[in-house]
Parts: sequence; structure tokens; C-alpha cells
Amino acid sequence: MGSAILHVHSTFSDGMATVNELLDELENNSDIDIIGITDHDDCRSFESATDWKASHPGSRIQPIWGVELTAFGFTHVLGYKLQPPFPTVLPSKFLALRKAVSQLKEMGCYVVVPHVDAPVVGMGRRRLKRFAAELGFFGYELFTPYFTSPESLPELRAIGERAGLVPLGGPDAHFIEDIYRVILHFPGRTLEDFERSWWEGTVVPEIGSEGRKKTLRQWLRQHHRSLVEQPSQQMRAWAQQRVNGHAEVRGSGRRARTGRT
Repeated sequence: MGSAILHVHSTFSDGMATVNELLDELENNSDIDIIGITDHDDCRSFESATDWKASHPGSRIQPIWGVELTAFGFTHVLGYKLQPPFPTVLPSKFLALRKAVSQLKEMGCYVVVPHVDAPVVGMGRRRLKRFAAELGFFGYELFTPYFTSPESLPELRAIGERAGLVPLGGPDAHFIEDIYRVILHFPGRTLEDFERSWWEGTVVPEIGSEGRKKTLRQWLRQHHRSLVEQPSQQMRAWAQQRVNGHAEVRGSGRRARTGRT
């Protein structure tokens, strides 16, 4: 049996560990085969992971492409892509949920509903029941360390079954110590085996082990990264894109007026 960890954050968004640190941890201290790093509205982690893989040719670790996209109203959706080509450009942030899901699917992604019961960023059970089949989600996180009580799992599982969703799970880890909190098991060890297990329904999510307790200072540092640093970086990048776009339009206009190409 193989094992995988999905829904992990790195320093490309609001995680506290670099991609290299995450992969080194899995390589040296686990038997995990596959990892899906899903930074918020950013997919640069995959390039870093493939660079790490190239420098560790004997490693069993296989990174997959992933993103956690923020739709309108701050609802989060996960996109995973297990086969090339791998996108480097993402859908815009804060799209309507329907459009965000549609664009991820057009990119060839498996679209997964994360942390269903989470306040604000979770879809909630009512919306999951209403929109799961209509929007064409592939799976949902049945197991997550946050918000979903063990007593309510049967109801959540029943919702997923009625909608035909594949039950998955993820630690939603922002600290390296927490990446083992939810693990997926599947027959085989390769990416092809992992993808096949999604279609055959043989992937099994399991609650793993909790990392050491975080200090208040660590939590405050992570929340500052999540609520201040990353949004500021994204706003600067968005503003720069706008400036570059306006400059390109002005340049095109001047060339058209002068007849230059």
C-alpha cells in the first residue's frame, strides 16, 4: 500500500516551512510516497518540488500539482493535477464559485471541496448538498483536523455518497509538524496507482498523528503571515500586473499611431 498527504501549505503562501523543508521531512522521517502542496492562489510550490525531485533522483517522494483557490466570499476550493501539462497561470482570485470550479476543470484539475464545515472558507453541508453534483466536484475532504466532529462524520459521509464524491482528506497543514494529521492510503505506490485509486474508490483517508503543540508566538506568527504578509504580497503582484498591462496597452497604441511594429 502507498500513502499520500494532500492539502499542505508552504512559504509560498501562509505555511511556515519551505517546499524543500517539507520534502526533506517526508524523505527522511516517513514512508509517504506522494505529496500535494496547495498554496493559497499560488502554484509556484510545484516548480520548487520538481526541482527538489530532480536533485534527489533516488527519492520515492512524488509531488503533484495543487492549489487552494479562493472564490467569491472567501470560499476555498482545491485543484489537483496529476498529469502534465502543469499550469503556471491560475484563475483569478474571488471568482464566482461556479466560474472558479469551471476554470479549474478546464485546466484538467480534479476539483475537491476542502474543510466542508470550516466557518467562512468552508462550503458548508447545505451548499455541498445543493451544488456538488451541479458544479461537478470530484471529491471532498471527509477527514480534516478542524471543525468536523467524529459524531457528525456519518452525516458528512452520506452527503458525499449521495453526490457521488470521492472521500479524501488532508491535514491543511501550515506547520511542518502537522503534515501527518491526515493520510491517504491507496493500492500501489506510484502516481498512476494513486490516480487509479480515485476512480476506483480504493483510496482511504485516515486520521494520522498530531504534531507537537504550538506556542502562542508561533500561532501569532503564522496568522500574521496569513492575514497580513500574503495578502500584501498578492496585492503588490496584482498592482504590478495592472501597471504592466496598462503599459502594454499604451505601447500598442503608440505603435498603431506611428505605424511601427
